[in-house]
Amino acid sequence: MDYRNATFNAAGTIDCEVDHRVYGWIPFTASPDDTEEYGRDIFAAASADATPYVPPPPPSTEEVRASMPPLSPRQLRLALLSIGLHEADVDMKLVNDPAGMVEWKYATYFKRSHPLVEGLGALFFITADQIDSLWLWAAEL
Repeated sequence: MDYRNATFNAAGTIDCEVDHRVYGWIPFTASPDDTEEYGRDIFAAASADATPYVPPPPPSTEEVRASMPPLSPRQLRLALLSIGLHEADVDMKLVNDPAGMVEWKYATYFKRSHPLVEGLGALFFITADQIDSLWLWAAEL
């Protein structure tokens, strides 16, 4: 069977396309342990010229933070309480930021990547890494 675009994958098998006699070129994963002989044959043939597997780059810090679960106001306030910050403390810091105050008071959820979160961290001298740890802890509350 003819194949094309052979590339090793993370599992050590080979992703490629095979020329099916009825359907034309279709996706196929060839394995040395395939139960079908043609699968093992394709793996053996494609092994010589398959493109090596290149793992994807790790996510950036921003991507990791963007993927963190949103927190409810309850979770966020309990997290702040756990480090000694009360709602009134945040209110005082946001007194001259009407938009920030609206976000703080009325948001139905908080995203880790929202500028208010970073801004409050800076106002209270909490590092981004500390916020990350606190955020993940709070997500379990």
